[in-house]
Amino acid sequence: MGLLRSSFRRALPVSRVGAALWAWQHRKEIAGWAGWAARAAPRVVAGNQRDVVAEGRLRARLSSDPRTRSASNLDVEVVEGVAILAGEVDPEVHDAVVELATGASGVMRVRDEIRERTPRRS
Repeated sequence: MGLLRSSFRRALPVSRVGAALWAWQHRKEIAGWAGWAARAAPRVVAGNQRDVVAEGRLRARLSSDPRTRSASNLDVEVVEGVAILAGEVDPEVHDAVVELATGASGVMRVRDEIRERTPRRS
């Protein structure tokens, strides 16, 4: 255990405070992934790995793309190869989400239930 810990510290020289600050800055994304993992566990046990993997890949694509990374009101689910997209986002983000979902591995169809935010009037 000591060898593993010291190797890890040399490979990733981050203090506990630095790791805590990083986690605090990314808390919404961490909470989103943790929630997805908790919801995915029963599906995996039930033998539905294909949809869980497809949803994980789609979520990874959405969180790595700068256009969609900040879409906090977006719900994503994959059921029998169909990506169900819901929530309320800006029009530019909507187009990017649909584009990324259409090209995601394991997604055969996309059901778009996203509502676009209307611009605020002055």
